[in-house]
Amino acid sequence: MATLTQEQTDFLKSHHIPMDKTFDASGLSSKEYKAKMKENGALVAYGVPPCPKGHTLKNKQANCLQCNPQAIASLKRQATPGELYIAVSPSQLLVKISLVENASDIIQQLNSENHAEINDWALALTGRTDSIGQMENHLQQRLADYQVPRKLTADGKTTKASGVYDVDVQDALEVINEMPFTLSEIDNAVMDDFHARYSDKQLREQQQTEQLAIEEAARKQAELAEQARQKQAKLEEQRQLQQQAKQQKLAQKQQRQQQLEAKKAQKQQKIATQV
Repeated sequence: MATLTQEQTDFLKSHHIPMDKTFDASGLSSKEYKAKMKENGALVAYGVPPCPKGHTLKNKQANCLQCNPQAIASLKRQATPGELYIAVSPSQLLVKISLVENASDIIQQLNSENHAEINDWALALTGRTDSIGQMENHLQQRLADYQVPRKLTADGKTTKASGVYDVDVQDALEVINEMPFTLSEIDNAVMDDFHARYSDKQLREQQQTEQLAIEEAARKQAELAEQARQKQAKLEEQRQLQQQAKQQKLAQKQQRQQQLEAKKAQKQQKIATQV
C-alpha cells in the first residue's frame, strides 16, 4: 500500500484536485488501475511505477501529472462541477448542448453572437453535473455521429462551432441521463414544440427517401424494359435478315433450276431438229 507524500498532497491542492478523487494503484498494472479508476470515478493514481523524473502521480491515460501541464488542465475539468444546458433552434431544428460554470444568461449570449449563424436559440433545460470533463467526453462519444459543422465567428476569426447536433431533443436528454446529472430547470413547451417539429422533419425525410426509392425502382424497371425491348428488336431484326437470306438463297436455287431446265429443253430441241 502507498500513501500520498506531503509534496504530492500540496501539488494536488495547488491544482484544486480533490483528495477523494485519488486512487492507490500499488501492485496493479496500468490496464488494471485504469479500469479501477474508471469504475471508482478516480482522477489520479498514486503508488504507480515512477516516470523518468521519479514522479508517481498519473491520470487514467497513465500520463505523469507533474510533467504534463495539459494533463493537469484536463484533470481539473474532470473534477470541476458545472451546468449543462440544451438550447434548441426551431428554425434550423438543431440542438446546442454545452457545459459551462453558469448558464443563467446563455441564451442571450448565444443569440447576441449569432452562434453557429443562428439567432433563435431557446432554452430547453439546464442541470448540474459533478464533472464537466466526464460529461463532455460522454457527449462527444455518444453524439459524434450527430454533430453538425457550423461556422462560429468570434473576434474576427471564423472557427467551428462545437456542440451543435442534428438530433431530437428527447434523444439528447436520454444520452445525458446516462451520466450522473441533476435536472435544474426544463421548459416542457420548448421541448414538446421542438420534438414535434423534429418528428415532422424526420417523417418528411422518410417520405422523401421512400419516394426516391420508388422513383429509382421505376427508373430501373423502365431501363430494364427498354433493354428488353431493344434486345427483342435486335432479335427480330436478326430473324428478318435470316429470313431474307433464306428467301434469297431459295430464289437463287430456283433460278439455277430454271436455267438448267432451259438448257435441257434447248438440247432436246436441237436433237429433234437434227433427226
